[in-house]
Amino acid sequence: MIAGEKAPNFTLFDHTGRPRTLAAFLAEGPVVLFFFPIASSPICTAQACHFRDLSDEFARVGAHRIGVSTDTVNRQAHFAQQRSFDYPLLSDADGVVSEMFGVRRGRLANLRRSVVVREAARGSRHTRRRGLLARLMPVKRMTFVIDTDRTVLKVVSNEVRASVHADETLWFLENYKLPGSPQQSKTADEPSAADRIDSDVELPLEAPVQAVNTMAKPTSWPKNDVRGQILRSCVRSTTAAEIAARLSLPLGATRFLVDDLVTQGYLRVLAPAGDSMTIDERRELLTRTLEGLRAL
Repeated sequence: MIAGEKAPNFTLFDHTGRPRTLAAFLAEGPVVLFFFPIASSPICTAQACHFRDLSDEFARVGAHRIGVSTDTVNRQAHFAQQRSFDYPLLSDADGVVSEMFGVRRGRLANLRRSVVVREAARGSRHTRRRGLLARLMPVKRMTFVIDTDRTVLKVVSNEVRASVHADETLWFLENYKLPGSPQQSKTADEPSAADRIDSDVELPLEAPVQAVNTMAKPTSWPKNDVRGQILRSCVRSTTAAEIAARLSLPLGATRFLVDDLVTQGYLRVLAPAGDSMTIDERRELLTRTLEGLRAL
């Protein structure tokens, strides 16, 4: 589904077991409908919690936040209770609504169910393989801003940057139809890829990252916090793929954590390969990146 199309009406049960319709939500104002792959997974938790933390800001623009995934009502209830969400989580267990919005991954949904059954039977064996198979997620991470007439105004799609979904939809709603500010024009306050890491441009796997002088930015992280391990890995120029392989972390989670550290000023992204590197430097960097990917 793209901007300008009409969103289909639907009825789904929320995390309390109550049937909810899109039409009823839209009767009270625009809706921010965000799809997430798996309840309680790290990036999905960060995405949903960021929507929760911006409650006052979304209230000021009169928008309702609604989360949707293919998890069961019971799993959504546990997720909502665990994180104290102040908005409904809807259960699209059969994937019909996800299909209507074009976010369902099709055959991967059935593959994921078979993977879960096989991995449960294997118990604690093949931990590495189970981590790789967990990447097969039933729906794409996408957010839709829907006007009261069911017109889709904006679509945000990003698999690894959790906060970009709430940030971009909120910015859009704050600036949409403002007097003297056309919807398509860029204002001075609009965030760009150069201003912040939470943009639609994903961190390239081969982009060199490096730790900056953090003496003036003391951390309060626990001694074994993975972010500290990432910083220590970046004393010399390295890449997200190398970090993931070195620390045995999922690639998507590594990119998300590196982005967050860049945002906080602990890391910096150096010039990507091809911009200011010699041929030998470029070849060495790409070789190291490929070695990191193979190690995963």
